[in-house]
Amino acid sequence: MTLDNTQSRRRMLKLSGVAVLSAVLAGCGDEGPGDEDEEEPANGDEDQENGDEEGDNGNGEAIEPGEIELGGETSAWQGVAPDEINGEENPTLTLQEGESYEIMWENLDGVGHNIEIRDDGDEVVDDYETDIIDEEGETQTLEIDEVTDEMAQYVCEPHAGTMVGDIEVA
Repeated sequence: MTLDNTQSRRRMLKLSGVAVLSAVLAGCGDEGPGDEDEEEPANGDEDQENGDEEGDNGNGEAIEPGEIELGGETSAWQGVAPDEINGEENPTLTLQEGESYEIMWENLDGVGHNIEIRDDGDEVVDDYETDIIDEEGETQTLEIDEVTDEMAQYVCEPHAGTMVGDIEVA
């Protein structure tokens, strides 16, 4: 009887394994309509990213002269205001040439940050930079007297790899 029980168990395990393997393989090879639906949001995100790359702030227009608000944390700049950049990471700032802006930002994580306006050569434009601040909740304002076409990016110098956003001049 011991021999029959062992053979029965082995046979049951084999049959169970075959059934499970068949179900897994059937699910992996199926590219039904449900899979296509999952790709749709990615295409929508790609369209949004393309809009950002074009520097249109999501609506095709430059930001009105005045105040821009950002949050600074090691992972990225966080867009706060105006509405065109609210909720975006490292939002592209489309600014009007010859106009003035104030970029006010808040330290969100208590790590040392600053803000600099740089050109395509990675050099600070017209001394548009602030000191590093490291107190959570502390704010700074960078006043830009006149936007010029040499302005290419805004950067946190200590975190230039993650806290960098493009500036488009319209």
